[in-house]
Amino acid sequence: MLKKMCRFIRENRWKVIIFVIVALSILIGKSLITGNSDEMVTTKVVRQDLFSTISASGSIKGKSQATLHFNTPGKLAWVGVSQGEDVKKWQSLAQLDAVQLNANLQIANSNLRAAEATLDRVYDSVKDHDNDESFTQKETRTAAEVAKDNAYNAVLATRNALSNTTLIAPFNGTVVSISDNFTPGANIALTDTIVVADVSEFKFTAQVDEIDYGKIKLGQKAKISLDAFPDETFEGTVSYIGKAGVKTATGGVTIPIEIQFDSNGSNMAVGLSGDVEFVLDQRENALVIPGNYIKQKDGISVVYIIEDGNKIEKEVNVGLTTLTEVEIIKGLEEGQVIALPGNEKK
Repeated sequence: MLKKMCRFIRENRWKVIIFVIVALSILIGKSLITGNSDEMVTTKVVRQDLFSTISASGSIKGKSQATLHFNTPGKLAWVGVSQGEDVKKWQSLAQLDAVQLNANLQIANSNLRAAEATLDRVYDSVKDHDNDESFTQKETRTAAEVAKDNAYNAVLATRNALSNTTLIAPFNGTVVSISDNFTPGANIALTDTIVVADVSEFKFTAQVDEIDYGKIKLGQKAKISLDAFPDETFEGTVSYIGKAGVKTATGGVTIPIEIQFDSNGSNMAVGLSGDVEFVLDQRENALVIPGNYIKQKDGISVVYIIEDGNKIEKEVNVGLTTLTEVEIIKGLEEGQVIALPGNEKK
């Protein structure tokens, strides 16, 4: 019998090796998952403030903020500001070369004068025919009036184009960014911008997922964490809820929510990014345990307290529940040791 077994092993040694490896893997894996049934993972019941929140990402903006750009491409004639400079409302910031537009305005004004003169001549020719104007006279008069109107509109359009060659500060503020291409003589595109912001106050603008949109209310408290200050948390209040969704690259929809800082930090700056947590509900000085220490049994919430080294099942009443923690209203006391559910005897 022993010889037959040895021969079988020699002839099927690779199959035997694979079988042993698989068996050992299963045993080791099971051991890692279940652990020693005599070992218990425990924690203590603690008192702390508990918050139910939803989170979103965003960035800091000024009290008011405007991104300015020219309506048409062109050659930059001059730029009168630099990044970080304070500006006043209606101050000129930069201007495109307007030589051709000024020439166009002169031409438009000349055309208007000519059209007005023609219309005056036509009016003079029909002034005695108010009651018996012929169709030919009416046609001539109407054509002259239309030509004069078109010439006048051309003047307005050219004046408007000239006004658009200058970027104007819409309010008192600071130039927080300016495109590198803003150099006299450079050809400016529509994407070249000057950003002016009122940094006397800051706000945090977050993009909230449409699923959470209905949970946000004006005046709601929020906690803001900025990437630039990982050890600080800033308090804020919801001051504006957007009314238009924005499509994301993944096909979802987000809505902009503005949070006013309760107090401005001295090192805040426009563009700093971070995350915000909107407080939906909160409990002060609550009895709290991790949520995974609660087990549902026959529709009842139970935990397992440790007494004399044994796990004792205890019914509890729960209150506010977050993603990771649960408020205990009744059934436990501060400092009690509880065990993670599992391996209970039936």
